[in-house]
Amino acid sequence: MGNERFSGRSVTIGVVTDLQYCDAPPFKNRYYRHSIRKLKKAIATFNELRPDFVINLGDAIDRNMKSFHEILPVFHGFKMPVYHVLGNHDYEVDEEVKSSVHEVLGTEKCYEFSKNGWRFIVLDGNEISTFANIERSENYLKAKAMLDQIEREGKVNANFWNGALSGKQLQWLDKKLVKSHENHEKVIIFCHYPIYPANRHNLLNDTEVLELLKSHSCVKAWICGHDHDGNYGMMHDIHFVNMRGMVEGALTERERERERKETGEGESSLAYSIFRLENDAIFIQGFGREISARLSIR
Repeated sequence: MGNERFSGRSVTIGVVTDLQYCDAPPFKNRYYRHSIRKLKKAIATFNELRPDFVINLGDAIDRNMKSFHEILPVFHGFKMPVYHVLGNHDYEVDEEVKSSVHEVLGTEKCYEFSKNGWRFIVLDGNEISTFANIERSENYLKAKAMLDQIEREGKVNANFWNGALSGKQLQWLDKKLVKSHENHEKVIIFCHYPIYPANRHNLLNDTEVLELLKSHSCVKAWICGHDHDGNYGMMHDIHFVNMRGMVEGALTERERERERKETGEGESSLAYSIFRLENDAIFIQGFGREISARLSIR
């Protein structure tokens, strides 16, 4: 069944992901210190264009609790509400403070909110993982078992930096989607991890989550980060949009000058977007390395 009675109005969303800020020298193409300046560029753009809210899709930091204290005050520059998703690098902190990461970000681990006939659901893909839980805890051991199982099955996402949703969280999600259908709402799901197409960055239980989504026609998009190269797929009328990581690429005066000469822009190291949700389509306005697109919805 579809959402024939949907009568919501448009919603605009500013999207950033994978800043992975920390005070550390570059590694490969990750320029950790530059993420503060890149975020300030996104803030200036969003404050001018005024989306309804901003979503950070996870990995605000790369490591160390100190990094949160340096990057989070920058988020206060947004003149609209900011929502946070938890990513795997957000848990690259001392074990004794892992349980308080979501409190430092000022967020719940998974939650929902609505606007103009749209329901937004934020999932915690770190719940079952080896990095967000104390070693040998119940969820840590479940993650180890899951990793071993999918590695035996030869799945490409059998990697320690991926997590999974628990059965309890999946039940919670199912109930929220049933309610959204009853209320004739269209649903956007935010998670740090992709689930489609098959990819080495996917949730450990990506197949299980996909099976759940198949039975809910109210779901229109799954928007995520984690894979810094970005990705896209579509299945069962659901758009799976993987945003590019902001940490990738230098943003120095010398680099910007070179880029200005070559491209006339000097922003190829930036990556952020504004989504506009309409009744029949999702419009993406990409900045820097992000693409622009129109995604039809039914």
